[in-house]
Amino acid sequence: MVPSLGALSRWASGGEYEPAGVAVFLQAADYYLVAHAHAHEYAVVTHEIFSSSPKKIKIPNACIGVGVKCVTPYQMLRSERARFVLNRPS
Repeated sequence: MVPSLGALSRWASGGEYEPAGVAVFLQAADYYLVAHAHAHEYAVVTHEIFSSSPKKIKIPNACIGVGVKCVTPYQMLRSERARFVLNRPS
């Protein structure tokens, strides 16, 4: 996990984002979520969308930055072939 935290921290501090946005990201749970997914080769499921703003690091941006797969909840449900079945009353 520690190498993944380092890789994500280096990516975030790479100069694309404003220092205040980097500081907020490195103190938030999003940082640990993406690093955990990176360390264990998991995908991240989020409603957030990619943003080109240099003020805030969004989860999809961080995932792309370190090579973690990022999907929406709907994409995950489709790929898992989730089915929601209501039981009929007897």
